[in-house]
Amino acid sequence: MKVLLIDAGSNREELNEPYGIESLSGNLEAIMRDVTVDLVWLSLNPINLDILHKYDVIGISAKLGSFSNVENLLSNLETKRKLHRVIIGGPLSTFGYQEILDRYDDIICVRGEGETSLLKFCQAIYSNNLSDNSLQGIPNLAYIKNGNIIETKRICEELETLVKPNRFFVNELCAKGGIIRIEGSRGCAYSDCSFCSVCEHYGYHGWRPFPIEFIIDQLIILSELGCKSPYFTDEDFFGGDFDRSKKLALRIIEEKEKNRINPEMNFFFDARINDILHKKGYEILRLWKKAGLRELFIGLESGVQKQLRRYGKPASPNKNAKAIQIIKDLDIQLDTGYILFDPEMSFDELIENVRYIELINLSKHDSRSLKTMRAQPFTKLTEKYFAKNIITGALNIDLLFYPLKYIDEKVFNASILYNEWESGLMKEIYIIQAQSRGEVISESYRENLKIQLSKLREIDFFVLKVIIDKVNGIILETAMYEIFSEKRKEKEYLIRDINCI
Repeated sequence: MKVLLIDAGSNREELNEPYGIESLSGNLEAIMRDVTVDLVWLSLNPINLDILHKYDVIGISAKLGSFSNVENLLSNLETKRKLHRVIIGGPLSTFGYQEILDRYDDIICVRGEGETSLLKFCQAIYSNNLSDNSLQGIPNLAYIKNGNIIETKRICEELETLVKPNRFFVNELCAKGGIIRIEGSRGCAYSDCSFCSVCEHYGYHGWRPFPIEFIIDQLIILSELGCKSPYFTDEDFFGGDFDRSKKLALRIIEEKEKNRINPEMNFFFDARINDILHKKGYEILRLWKKAGLRELFIGLESGVQKQLRRYGKPASPNKNAKAIQIIKDLDIQLDTGYILFDPEMSFDELIENVRYIELINLSKHDSRSLKTMRAQPFTKLTEKYFAKNIITGALNIDLLFYPLKYIDEKVFNASILYNEWESGLMKEIYIIQAQSRGEVISESYRENLKIQLSKLREIDFFVLKVIIDKVNGIILETAMYEIFSEKRKEKEYLIRDINCI
């Protein structure tokens, strides 16, 4: 049996390891002995459409920004679709399956985790037993039957049973400075932020860790392949389990001392504010610093308490500031999530956020902090927006968000003007950001890129304050656009200098 797994790529200027199809192929080949799995990643190479007819099953991993590629593939797979040999997974399938099936009623969508779904789907085809009854027995699927969407039972994978992924693309990614990925857990111990879709993603409210030795084996493999800076994909790295995290850090230190893991290997992962501020938080972070923790992502989201409550965040502006200080004290690099604009925001809250960003010095940080709320499918916040008639249109299938209207006209005007400003050089800046995240020639090179990025972010923040002054009637529109022109030249000069590094 021959299976082709295609990662449909993305419109983002960043090479992220297609871990999904690597994991699916490793699991499939380990359990189905009479199967051959080929992998294609459209971000690196175009696909030879002439070979599609050779495969019994074709799986497509559809990420954000890949829908045009998905549609192109589907248009060339009409025969396979009619035989129910095409199965789609990934974020677009998980969150946009209703819209996708409305357009293509002859494909199978996977919602959430896909290892068991793909395995059982391939087993049914291999045994010539694919039918409505057999499809209904495969978990995490959505498909059309008699004009209606059928949704099968949602399950979570038993992580201790999963097999190591086929690291098919790592060598090329390392050579190209891409981002290598690894999983330490799935889900989030909190799972209650109103804007977050993690529960729908996994069909589960909670956190599940991979076995420690599974992670260690992965790090050894990545080290042997020349990877130095893997990104943990975990939504919540600690999951509140500090004892487990301590054991994992100590095992990494042990393997580095034996040179089974490159002593220079460093890590990036995501942690919750409450875990950082926990009485065990400082010590566990200090241990992870010794193990190689380079950079930590935290979701600040806002500096306004009312806004944090709308987001369902169990934090406060003061807690956020304390967490940042702990990370700085430990000399760990910081990446942040910050949702500046949201449709229920008042203009006073916008001003308060600006003050807070300056207070914690985020205005000079290399992270892109001035973002806009995205109303994603199947979140509490999106349900509330529907109830309040804040949603103004259909789902954007490619990027998985609904268009919104703003309650405060001044906030809306400020967001429109800022998006106008930022969009000018966004692609160029995103390329620089991508270069600073993955496999780099040296950590000093990464640090230099981050310093230059911080200068670009500082210009953005300055322009934001000018926009607020314009919306507030303090300066004229002509003066604002003169500043736009001047600051754009500054950014262009900085980008040119960065590209010469």
